[in-house]
Amino acid sequence: MKTNSFLRAVAVAVMICAAGLSLYAQENNNRDENGKVVRGPYETNRLFDNVWIGVAGGINLFENSFTDAGGINPALDINIGKWVTPSVGLRIGYQGLTASSWTSAQYPYFKRMGDDGRYKNAFNTAYVHGDVLWNISNAFSGYKETRTWNFVPFLTAGLARSFKNGFANNEFAAGVGLLNNIRVSNRVDLTLEVRQLIVKQGYDSSPVGGVAGMTSATFGVSFKLGRTGFKRSHTDEYAGRIATLQTLNDALENEKADVENDKAELAAENAALREAVETLQAKPAKVEKVMLDVTPGAVFFEIGQTELSPQELFHLDFYLKNVIAQDADKVFTLTGYADRQTGSKKRNQELSKLRVEYVYNLLQTKYGVSADRLVIKAAGSEVDRWGDPLLNRCVVIE
Repeated sequence: MKTNSFLRAVAVAVMICAAGLSLYAQENNNRDENGKVVRGPYETNRLFDNVWIGVAGGINLFENSFTDAGGINPALDINIGKWVTPSVGLRIGYQGLTASSWTSAQYPYFKRMGDDGRYKNAFNTAYVHGDVLWNISNAFSGYKETRTWNFVPFLTAGLARSFKNGFANNEFAAGVGLLNNIRVSNRVDLTLEVRQLIVKQGYDSSPVGGVAGMTSATFGVSFKLGRTGFKRSHTDEYAGRIATLQTLNDALENEKADVENDKAELAAENAALREAVETLQAKPAKVEKVMLDVTPGAVFFEIGQTELSPQELFHLDFYLKNVIAQDADKVFTLTGYADRQTGSKKRNQELSKLRVEYVYNLLQTKYGVSADRLVIKAAGSEVDRWGDPLLNRCVVIE
């Protein structure tokens, strides 16, 4: 009746661990597209989320010492637990039913005498406990709700009570265990559990002091209540995105300030140019004199414009009636210009083209000048014909 029950319990635990690790190794681990294990953080679940109730049956083996074990007796395990995180859970429960031991003297739990002259004790046992569970599968391989096998070691502590024949003994007990959860469905798991408790020697009513143990192995089922599973928290990701967007926003604010400054400077320059244009327009005789001295005819545009002002339309009308209309056989060349002090070369080329086409169309549509009497050119700003930006924004007719 003596056996090394401690080694026996260790052997059972090793076999269960090996089976769990075998399935665990075959599990399609929770990894991202780069092959890295996906872990937390996860959103905090509500009070009744990820709660389960478990019922299991199996065997108890009481060890009055690590070399002196009693018989194998039936065990019942009832518990309720909650996963606080994918890796950490809490559980309370009842474990026990009956147990037995052998002693050299007759004690209150005495049942009968054995063939070797020793006394067999039989008693009821109840262990009310609280456990802290650690899901190694989720901790090392990342949370995965559909994983087939979860490997969960735990620490346990609570009150152990033995009672029979009007006698009772209450002792503090603590120990370790291994819970294997085998997924059947989203709500149901099979459980395979082994537990090793340490209690005060004498738990079986013998007065011997020291340390005793209780090994149990159970197989059962657990039922999940409420909402199951954990959702990954994106708080850190969102915080990173917010920080990036804030940085971009700050950069845009700085760019906006620079644009506002440039806008103010351009407005000041535009006001100065407008004032200069108005001053020159107030002295048309001087402009006309320069025009007549340099070329037979010219009309002038405001900065960036491709249409003539009423004043310049008047000049064009005057030139048509007094020059073009007087020589019905002459072919006139229209050349568009732009000033090189403002705008890019490409933009100035486009302006000179639009200006000369505008005058060309006016001469045909408004004044009926035949197209075969007109030749058009766009000189852009390559030629500084007048040496004055205000005068270079023109179409010359010659």
